[in-house]
Amino acid sequence: MRANIRIMQKIATVPLLFLSMLSATSAQAPASLYGPNGVSPLAVRQGILGSCYFHASLAAVAKANPSAVRNAISGDAQKGYRVHFVSGPAELVYEQDVDYAKAHNYDHSEGQWVTVLMRGYAQRELRQSMIQSVQRSTTIPAFVKPVALSALQKDGPLLVAYDRAIRSVVSQDGQLDKATLKTQLANHIHALGIPAAEAEMLSGLLDHAGFYDSLTKTVRENGEVFGAYRSFGQGGIPVSVIAAFLGTAHSARVSDSSLAAELRSLHGGGTAMVAGTKTLGLDPSDWYVPGHAYTLLDYDGASRTVLLRNPWGARPGPDGVFKLSLSEFQQDYEIYTYSDGSAQ
Repeated sequence: MRANIRIMQKIATVPLLFLSMLSATSAQAPASLYGPNGVSPLAVRQGILGSCYFHASLAAVAKANPSAVRNAISGDAQKGYRVHFVSGPAELVYEQDVDYAKAHNYDHSEGQWVTVLMRGYAQRELRQSMIQSVQRSTTIPAFVKPVALSALQKDGPLLVAYDRAIRSVVSQDGQLDKATLKTQLANHIHALGIPAAEAEMLSGLLDHAGFYDSLTKTVRENGEVFGAYRSFGQGGIPVSVIAAFLGTAHSARVSDSSLAAELRSLHGGGTAMVAGTKTLGLDPSDWYVPGHAYTLLDYDGASRTVLLRNPWGARPGPDGVFKLSLSEFQQDYEIYTYSDGSAQ
């Protein structure tokens, strides 16, 4: 179930102190790929977009299997990073796209690794969507399909062009204007040196309704990583993020009987786990944000308490970490996502 919280309602939940902290953070000079604490859930800090589903999920992966995160990135800032997921080709991320995301407050994590993975993940979602839409299309000519699929299934700058074009035109609620997108895509394809014939063919795919509809659906579902301000999509999207890095992930309701076993597994180590609060929360405490994703860090079976973290890195301060009794957790949260991080 997707939480349809309007933009201004969500922004209103962000304390002024937190917003000023984000502005101060964005003014700092870019850090190295890995910051002072390396790959750590506490190093992950969400920007001003509603990307809690991505940041909370990546923090959970970083806790469960930090080597999976490190192994996902190769290359360097000079020639471009390559982001490797469990399946599919590597995604190419250039330093200017990392700088763009930082400058526009997409991410305020330590170092650049979270931003690099965020851009790689955005491209991966686009790639999967476009491949599926070409395969299903009944209007794309038969002789065009294999050429398009070949271009979409190899790594390289093509997905960078799509990522940049979408970021340049996406509205705050995740909508795309087709004509403007096509113009921007042609510009970015040309700037990246993609051959003219291939560029014309790939831009022309936007003229096919099924292709464009699939693309816009993917952007709406993942709007935050493209610069739109949307709310947490409870259930499906955290599954996609965690599965991209660990291979598999599952979602269940907090009320399900399976929760106890998964919490014990979390305490044992190696399990990545995220939970989303209910859309309409009545909890007056300072940590509660409705329709928001949190990373589960640990569970104490003796005291029956859950240790969680807000990906803002705040609320509560100083780092967003807080404890709830199991009964409070079950009262305030609706859906959780989990994966055995040691399996990757």
